[in-house]
Amino acid sequence: MAKRSVAAGAPERTTSTKGKALDVLKTFIQEREGKPPAGDFGAFERDLRSKMAEVERDLVAEELERLDVDAPVVLIDGVPHRRVLRCEETYLSAAGPVRVERTLYSTRRDGERAVSALELRAGIVEKYWTPLAAEQAVFMVAHMTPQESEALCAKLGHMQPSKSSLDRLPKQLGGEWEAQRESFEKTVRAGDIVPVEAVTVAVSLDGVLVPMRDGGREEKRARTSAEGRPASGPAGYQEVGCGTVSFYDAAGERLSTVKIGRMPEFKKSTLKKILAEELGAALGQRPELKLVTVADGANDNWDFLHGALPCRRAPQRRLGPPRMAKGP
Repeated sequence: MAKRSVAAGAPERTTSTKGKALDVLKTFIQEREGKPPAGDFGAFERDLRSKMAEVERDLVAEELERLDVDAPVVLIDGVPHRRVLRCEETYLSAAGPVRVERTLYSTRRDGERAVSALELRAGIVEKYWTPLAAEQAVFMVAHMTPQESEALCAKLGHMQPSKSSLDRLPKQLGGEWEAQRESFEKTVRAGDIVPVEAVTVAVSLDGVLVPMRDGGREEKRARTSAEGRPASGPAGYQEVGCGTVSFYDAAGERLSTVKIGRMPEFKKSTLKKILAEELGAALGQRPELKLVTVADGANDNWDFLHGALPCRRAPQRRLGPPRMAKGP
């Protein structure tokens, strides 16, 4: 969640750390002084990590409470919100769950939910995750399944979100990204720098069939059977689009790559648009780059790579099977 402007008509809350977890850690350290090495070093590591995490949770909770605002009225993005409730909430930090008290505000319009100044100011993600916890969770789910990510979190021993929470988070963030995708991509692209050593830019386009939960497997099988044809092929699969824009030096060594993936879409239209914009930005910086296009023999891929890419002032090479002839 992006941070938003919050102004209060009264002082913000301040708290002081009770320090119980820190006292426990200090006692643990003091008790180790002068003693022989731990007989079970693994148990020592786990015990130490647990106590360190407790200190971290205390500090995170204290800092979150400092971001809270307890006032009769606050301005959120310039709109007056009135205090409606003060209660506790649990947030998931990278060190584990923390529970803090915060104030909720509302415009008191029908159907409009109450909001927390603490959550807005801290950048709490999807009403539950602290920014660092969300970043770590999304990274894990990008490389593993939610179930595997849940197991890894349990093994690490700090934050331990459920498989369902790990499954929901990237979907929720993906929806927010998609709603403002063009603006976000433009911002990210503005910070990309073509490597100085680059002499070639390669654009690739492809697709891969993946099983889809809502791929209509049974319907397709039934339709095939009704038409008197034998069932064959990957029913219930759809084509996920994937593409890259890569930069190479004079020796042909890859320097960097922008990787793009999109869920199934007719003729991969959004993916093609993004690839064209990525290439256009690169050629805007370095118009002398040699362009290489890479794909298999699918006609649709080459229709795009040959006809829809930005200005190609430099020589172009094509890598891939010979182009297939279109049917009648």
